[in-house]
Amino acid sequence: METIDKNSCQKIGYFQKPHGIKGALSLIFEPQYDLSLEREPTLFLELDGLLVPFFISPEGLRFRSAESAIVQLDWVDNEEQARKLSGVSVFLKEEDLVEPEEEFTVHHLVGFSVSDPQIGQIGTIERVEDYGGNLLFQIQCQGKEVLVPFNEELLIALDEDAKTMVLQCPEGIFDLE
Repeated sequence: METIDKNSCQKIGYFQKPHGIKGALSLIFEPQYDLSLEREPTLFLELDGLLVPFFISPEGLRFRSAESAIVQLDWVDNEEQARKLSGVSVFLKEEDLVEPEEEFTVHHLVGFSVSDPQIGQIGTIERVEDYGGNLLFQIQCQGKEVLVPFNEELLIALDEDAKTMVLQCPEGIFDLE
C-alpha cells in the first residue's frame, strides 16, 4: 500500500459519518480548501498513522455548504466500509493546494455595523447564514437576536474600511415587542 510523507501534506478536514447506504461520506473541511477539493481527485486519509491515497469517484463530490461536502470514494461502496472511515482525518498534498484569491465575500461582513435609513443604527452582524443562496444576517438588536434577510437590492451603502453597511430593511422586522 502506497503512503505519503505527512510533512508534504496539509490536513483539510475529516470524514464525519456515512451518508446513505452506498458508501458516501460526509466531509467536514476548512472553507479555504473548497477550490483544492474541486480540482484534486486524490485525498489522503490517515489510517493507522499513515497517509493512504483514495480517489474521489467521477461525479463523487457534492458541496453541501462552504464547510461540508458529500464524497464518494472509489472502492468504498457500502455503509459498512464508509463507517470504518468515520472520524478519519483527510489531507491533500501541499503542492496540490489552490490558493484562493482573497476576495470580499458575505462572510467578511461579520462585525460590520448595520443601519437603516428610517430606523437608524440597528446593530452588528454576528453571523452570516446561507440557506441555499438565501442569506440571513444574525444581528443583536435591543438585546434580541434578529435574522435579517439580505440581497443586493436592499443594500444602500457599504464601506469596507469603516465596516459599516446601510440596508433598506423589510418593514416590521424590528418590531421587537
